Amino acid sequence: MSEGFKQAVAVARKDFRSELRTRYALNATGMFVAVVVTVVVFAIGREELTPPMIAGLLWVCYFFAGVTGLSRSFVYEQERETILLLRITLSSTPVYFGKLLFNTTLALLTNGLIVLLFLIFMSDVSGGSVITICIVTLLLSLGLAAALTIVSAIIARASARGALSAVLAFPIILPLIVLGVDMLGRGADGKSLSVMTGELLMAGAYVVVVVSLSYVLFDLLWKE
Repeated sequence: MSEGFKQAVAVARKDFRSELRTRYALNATGMFVAVVVTVVVFAIGREELTPPMIAGLLWVCYFFAGVTGLSRSFVYEQERETILLLRITLSSTPVYFGKLLFNTTLALLTNGLIVLLFLIFMSDVSGGSVITICIVTLLLSLGLAAALTIVSAIIARASARGALSAVLAFPIILPLIVLGVDMLGRGADGKSLSVMTGELLMAGAYVVVVVSLSYVLFDLLWKE
């Protein structure tokens, strides 16, 4: 196991321990998910949802839950004035990938909870291909984590961080939103993964491109 990998895991472990103590991201995203799902369930009632509507509702939850919890990974360090310690002790590579690992795990947990609640309370969702929805959600979670990690690094030293996170995140995530809505809609309609191979490959390519560009950009941000 390389030294860089060990350092990245150590950064992620530090964030997990910090989150377990403060529970800011967990509480914020958990409350957001609970409120949104409750509002949707009571607002829709017994009306039948179409697959595109289900896809749109899922993406609204994914996006705003992500902005609420994932876009603050570097902001925490800046607010607690621990960012300087990281700069002194570690290079940019383990810090970036450690934060990415933490955000990816948090995104998977949050979006998994969203899907679970939708499946429990909305029969229209459970009528689709659950496996397809879950696999697509996993891929979308990777893309969200990659995009919001670099957004967090960019806005960490800004004064209006809350407003900037959504503003910066939206254009970066827009290609993933377009692909995600299409794939989730097909999954809700009962389609299998075999009919969306092209979209899955494009979503995977999006993750690779965002991570690669973010790695280069973060190295420049870290040296400033």
